[in-house]
Amino acid sequence: MIAPRERRRLARRAVRRRPLTEPPFAVLLAAACVAAAAVGFLKTSIGGGIGLVLAPTLTLVLPAPVVLALLAPLMNLADPVSLRYYWGRWDGRQLRVLIPATVAGIVVGAWLLALLSETGIKRAIGGVALAFALVQLAASGRDRPLLGASPHWSIGAVTGLVAGASSSVAHLGGSVLWLYLLATGATPAVMVGTSVALIAVSNLVKLLAYWRIGFLTWDILLVSLLASPLLVAGGWLGYRVNRRLPRRAFELVVVAIAIAGSLRLLLGS
Repeated sequence: MIAPRERRRLARRAVRRRPLTEPPFAVLLAAACVAAAAVGFLKTSIGGGIGLVLAPTLTLVLPAPVVLALLAPLMNLADPVSLRYYWGRWDGRQLRVLIPATVAGIVVGAWLLALLSETGIKRAIGGVALAFALVQLAASGRDRPLLGASPHWSIGAVTGLVAGASSSVAHLGGSVLWLYLLATGATPAVMVGTSVALIAVSNLVKLLAYWRIGFLTWDILLVSLLASPLLVAGGWLGYRVNRRLPRRAFELVVVAIAIAGSLRLLLGS
């Protein structure tokens, strides 16, 4: 347990670091527009992949703390769009275990962010994204589910903790959850619906955590609102892709992009 005085010191350090890395407003707005369209598309097409694709890719051109902060409000704004398409198409039994565990994981992950440097955050995003991309690539080729339809609740709890921490550090919570749901043999609609419901809760908690440690700024919140119409356009397109494109082909594209971006983060200066 961290003492209140120590938490305040960590939060002040995060705030001091942020102004040194925030880009000009025009650059931030352009990045927000691209990210908004991609967030809307990914959330309704595969229910995840934001950490696998967007975080590694955007971090190639923006500071890592800015990428994490920019994606947080965009994902919150995209949640109503995703919920509209997949309302009620989730696994309630899984959510009862996953939601509290994921919230706990987000708190742990936010604490880690306050301790890491920008280079450390970039390496964390690259490493976690690469690990889950490789696991996802291996799991997607199986004909039978790894865990079966009713895994023990403890497996779901551990998944929630890992998803929450990964979500705070690299926006990878949806991808972690996706691996777990693949292993239970869930249908594509249930996978996306369960992911959307859990992520809607976790995104709100994560937004508050980022504000607490000093990652969010008023400029980031403003460009997120200005770019929000592109969330709707991306969501509309993603939902139609989910219904028509062969899932195996789409998974391979997402994982290939994620591996390339992750390696660039890990090996670059």
